[in-house]
Amino acid sequence: MKKILVPFLFILSIQATAQDKQPSIDDLNFLRGYWVGDGFGGVSEECWMPPSLGRMNGIFKHMADGQTTFMEFMDISEVNDTLRLRLKHFNPDMTGWEEKGDYVTFTLESVAPNKAIFKGLTYELIDPNYLKISLKLRQKDGSINTEVFNMRRKTL
Repeated sequence: MKKILVPFLFILSIQATAQDKQPSIDDLNFLRGYWVGDGFGGVSEECWMPPSLGRMNGIFKHMADGQTTFMEFMDISEVNDTLRLRLKHFNPDMTGWEEKGDYVTFTLESVAPNKAIFKGLTYELIDPNYLKISLKLRQKDGSINTEVFNMRRKTL
């Protein structure tokens, strides 16, 4: 009985350790690159730099009717044993939407290989060249609408 029990307990210990692993910025390396797709009735571009010094930074640009409609600067960092994505919106003239010290913040809920679920925002790498982004938006009437961005990897 002891011969069977010891390997079984060892396997359970490995599984518990893997499940207890804190998320790392390196878990989001799948976002790295330049992505182009749709969203909000126009064309969207998103670019993520590789993880470095506990952070990932990215930019987003939305275009419609032949002009830029808005941009975002994004930062993902490790905070209190999880990951937090903060972003700021900008008009084409670089005036900000949020006040100087304010951000839109999404806190990581779970991470799996090629998938990160933040509260209100999900990134999922469907294949090496297709990134699906789902953004939940609260409407004025209190309902929730989900905007989906179907992004394809492009070279710079």
